[in-house]
Amino acid sequence: MQFSSLSSKLALAGLAVAGTVAMQHPTQAASYTVDDFSQFESGQSIEGLGTVHELLNIDAVNGDAVAIFEGGEKTDSTWSYQSNTGTRINGGLNLGGFSEVGTKKNNRNNSFRFTFKDGFVASEFSLLMLDYGDYNAFNAGEHNVYLTAYSGEQQVSQDSLSGQGGVGGKGDATYLGESNNFGRTNLAVAGENITAVELTFDFMKGNNTYDKSFDPFLGFDSLSFTASSVEATDVPEPASALALLAVGAVGTTALKRKKAA
Repeated sequence: MQFSSLSSKLALAGLAVAGTVAMQHPTQAASYTVDDFSQFESGQSIEGLGTVHELLNIDAVNGDAVAIFEGGEKTDSTWSYQSNTGTRINGGLNLGGFSEVGTKKNNRNNSFRFTFKDGFVASEFSLLMLDYGDYNAFNAGEHNVYLTAYSGEQQVSQDSLSGQGGVGGKGDATYLGESNNFGRTNLAVAGENITAVELTFDFMKGNNTYDKSFDPFLGFDSLSFTASSVEATDVPEPASALALLAVGAVGTTALKRKKAA
């Protein structure tokens, strides 16, 4: 096939330089809840994509995330859901939960990072935090918990809990008070195209800030999230689209000149 007109040649050149970028659009969303850990043994790892749910990856940033159960045995290497003294069994877990172990209690950070299977994003994420605050292991003053959602590198939502010093019985998982319910707190975030959620802690002791929980013995349960798959749609790159417009304009001008001649 031969192209004799200038406009045809320019149009062909424009198509040659045109490119596309993939724009992601979430499809229909579905909600999921993980509140049954009975398929795991006490102390068994629950980390990794697909371990507790096919769409979810759990990572204890500074230790190991393992299954815990109410009334289980506690040691420095594998702690189940029991008080730090080993004499009082905590409640609050129905079918188990999870926590960070693998480090000595003074080194536990309790930070977690939650991500999703490739091709999926979340719009909501929540986590039930149990037994936070009844043991002030470091004689801390102010202490904070943050659940933060990110879309790529951009923060899109954050929930937090703050307190001063130990909160006594209000830090126990069985405490059901209407306010300052540190021991049974649901943390939740929501936003568009969430790709990662991070749970972090800090506390103040004197003039120093430490990036970990002031209470090393806590647990988590009833993890819920709403997720959707994303499908790619090819659209022209901005520069390529401009090139095509320019080519079209030049072709139109050439055509007008030919008619005028």
